[in-house]
Amino acid sequence: MVMRRLMYIMLAILLLTGCEVIPEAERLVPLPIAADTTGGAHLLMEFTGFRCVNCPTAAAAAEALQQTYGSRLVIVAMHPASNPFTQGVAKYDYTCPAADTYYRQFGGNASTPFPTGNVDGIAISGNYLYDYQEWPALLAERMSLTAEVYLSATAESRDSEVQISVSYYADSDQDAVLHLWLVEDSICGAQAMPDGSVNTAYYHRHVLRDAWRDAAGETLHLRAVPATMEATMSLPEACDKRHCSIVAVLADSKDGQLLNVTQIQLQ
Repeated sequence: MVMRRLMYIMLAILLLTGCEVIPEAERLVPLPIAADTTGGAHLLMEFTGFRCVNCPTAAAAAEALQQTYGSRLVIVAMHPASNPFTQGVAKYDYTCPAADTYYRQFGGNASTPFPTGNVDGIAISGNYLYDYQEWPALLAERMSLTAEVYLSATAESRDSEVQISVSYYADSDQDAVLHLWLVEDSICGAQAMPDGSVNTAYYHRHVLRDAWRDAAGETLHLRAVPATMEATMSLPEACDKRHCSIVAVLADSKDGQLLNVTQIQLQ
């Protein structure tokens, strides 16, 4: 009994003296911030027009991909004015200058067949615009990659303006271009359908309405230290802010490929 009591005493002494007490101020050592490698999202740019009879099929394919990938896929439908599939009736004009800028940057012109689109700024066989049937395979490949850039944003509408705050950092130093897009969902209007009819109550999804700084964006230097920038965009009168969101895109400044993208609903 005495021996067992002595063992308990010795064990208590070891427990009390075996760990050095470190002051709290010295205990919290900051660690390098790593980018969010699980929350990276990808971008599908769908170039479309209300006169394109095959575009509803591509839109349905895009929605199926959205169901598969959820918030990891951001879809933006762009109606470029320089393609005849978007022209003809002012009432159903869903074009904006930025959509045309991006379209022409990808090599689009008046004779480019619709529907077409792009995933993450990637080219297939040297072409940046490709058929919707090629979107699933490329997206599956891109989804296997991890994000090396962290991106988050908030957006708040105040009367006719949208106040945007964007936070970002990266695993390693690099230059990127930040694009901010105003996107409106569920715009009810006309659409030519595959059977040759015209649906005047068609809901156009994910429509690009405007771009910050006329699609030029702003070059940022990304580092492993978090940074934040503020921006303001106008909210067009024709837009229903209940269905509007801001899409923030970070693209590599060298080749234009996507680094990360996020979408936030207007508050």
